[in-house]
Amino acid sequence: MLDPEEFRRALRSFTTGVTVVTDGQGGMHAMTASSFAAVSVTPQLASVSVGKTSKAHDLLMRAARYGINFLREDQALLANYFANRLPDRREIEHVWVEGTPLLTGTLGWFACRRWAAYDGGDHTIFVSEVLAVDRTDHAPLVCCRGRFHKLGPRLEIDLILKPEEISDAALNEARRTAMDLA
Repeated sequence: MLDPEEFRRALRSFTTGVTVVTDGQGGMHAMTASSFAAVSVTPQLASVSVGKTSKAHDLLMRAARYGINFLREDQALLANYFANRLPDRREIEHVWVEGTPLLTGTLGWFACRRWAAYDGGDHTIFVSEVLAVDRTDHAPLVCCRGRFHKLGPRLEIDLILKPEEISDAALNEARRTAMDLA
């Protein structure tokens, strides 16, 4: 068996977007999560994994509806707030859609109805039917190795292009990147 801390460090090396899961039972409750995944287009399903020891876990186990909010690159303060890393309590602006509170001013959100909850070891995997969406074209907040980051400029080479459509500069950059990774 792998060392649990080494496994955790390896998982954290995967860069992911940052979400805040919101629940409206008895007021607005929320937690930061980076374990979001698309599941299906038909039906429209998404998932989020929540640690069984987190304060939000029991609330989500009882919730029929909840929100998954995607944070913008300038919302690291919100991510830290909902990860309980800040000492003060604040009123966070939100709206109610489909019976769930959703944060305003984010990259976007999904209003969800619980589809299923699966045991995932020390986490529960909540699969959600997406009832409503909102999205913007702002840049996302990302997390890698436990730290929040902004994405860099878009790579010219990231599209599938014919070789004659790729500029020499983009091709050289791709080669340098490949050499750095080797």
